[in-house]
Amino acid sequence: MTASPTGVRLAAAPPGCHGVGVRQPRIRVLLGRPEDTAADIVVLPGSRPRSSGRVVTVAAPRWHPPNGPERELAEAYRHAVAEANARLADSMALPAILARGAWPLEQLIRVALTVLLSTPTSVREVYIVARTPAMVERWAEALIREP
Repeated sequence: MTASPTGVRLAAAPPGCHGVGVRQPRIRVLLGRPEDTAADIVVLPGSRPRSSGRVVTVAAPRWHPPNGPERELAEAYRHAVAEANARLADSMALPAILARGAWPLEQLIRVALTVLLSTPTSVREVYIVARTPAMVERWAEALIREP
């Protein structure tokens, strides 16, 4: 990853981006439903991948004690980014929890931010959409702590 003359962090272009400059996306947290945003692509969790218009469902893991399938969770976020890249989307909306069933929130947010901030993408804006004000606060706190 390198810095451009304007200070924007650039990474190598992912497959399908045809050499377009790739940036680390700006992540914003919103209250509502992902489907209600104006994002180019809306990603939702499900049991199997499918696509309908701008809505994409990715295979989202279920939590299994004691440690859960963290790699599968990261793969769900990577698949979401890959779908956005394949569509050359400028913006992407995700639910605050891209998993099925109960998942330790701190672990989920850590995995999500790691993937979203380190995976090369042409997406400029990522909207994390939460259904409750408390969830918005948890995500906002995590974003503030992110270097």
